[in-house]
Amino acid sequence: MRADGGGIILPSGLLNVDLYSRMHDFGAREGATGTAQYADDGSLTSYEVASGDYNDAILDRFCVGFYYLDALNSVRRGRASSVHPTPQVYPPDLHVGDTLNLSPYTITTVGDVNGEVFAYETSFTLPPQR
Repeated sequence: MRADGGGIILPSGLLNVDLYSRMHDFGAREGATGTAQYADDGSLTSYEVASGDYNDAILDRFCVGFYYLDALNSVRRGRASSVHPTPQVYPPDLHVGDTLNLSPYTITTVGDVNGEVFAYETSFTLPPQR
């Protein structure tokens, strides 16, 4: 995958869910000590931010790039892939207890920023949501 996020959105405009099947939790580390949650099938579903966590360490823990996490959290947290009045290129600040979505199938149902849930539109087509 290119550093600019190439390949995350297919030419059809649909989110490329195959890329997310490769995501794996490589374990807690400095700056990413929160709790990962899993679906019954063993796939990652979410991550709860702990004190001292920061974005780069979380990306490293799950071996994903900025644009991966950006797309997964574009609806409920607001990201560069969101369509809203004040688009932000940088992710919102992390707060202890924030939930980061890690599944392409729960983009509209998992995630928050400091306890607040948003409902932004995306610049891409979502896969079926649960």
